[in-house]
Amino acid sequence: MRKIRIEIKDQDYLDFLSICIDEELTVEAKLKNIIQYHLIIYRNRKKMKNKKLL
Repeated sequence: MRKIRIEIKDQDYLDFLSICIDEELTVEAKLKNIIQYHLIIYRNRKKMKNKKLL
């Protein structure tokens, strides 16, 4: 497991926090959801490229 540290502006964090609160998630959980979403998209694109090659 890796630890990721990012720096963002205070206002950006507060805006992101309000999104998380609306969705009843922690900031960490929302970030994990975003990462999972992008991984799924990336892997599906790879699969589509492989299918086109066959």
